[in-house]
Amino acid sequence: MTTQTVIGSLRFSDGTTGVLNGSNGAGGANTDGTLGEIKSDSTFYVVSASAGNQWPNKTITHASISAASYLQYCYVLSREGTVAALLPPMSRAAMNDAGMLPLCKPYMLKSGDTIQSMTRA
Repeated sequence: MTTQTVIGSLRFSDGTTGVLNGSNGAGGANTDGTLGEIKSDSTFYVVSASAGNQWPNKTITHASISAASYLQYCYVLSREGTVAALLPPMSRAAMNDAGMLPLCKPYMLKSGDTIQSMTRA
């Protein structure tokens, strides 16, 4: 088992971008086989916060999420506890080449929504 940092970006319908980093704040890094939350990057924002609390009422249209070696899946977990949107997982090499990929359907974040991911070695 390894511990990996999950990083990524979200593009919103208004053209702005949100930066995610799974290694800072209370989110911590993902241990393989364990579900972990990715929060906003405290380097760019005052604090590291859950996506729905950092960007409430913003609509995600594109995403780019990757882990150091392998990201199994990534999704937005709604405050009601359901999977609200799937986010495209990528390798770091693909993330640099492909950029952000569109979501199947845009999703508007609500306060309390989180981004969850699972890594594998």
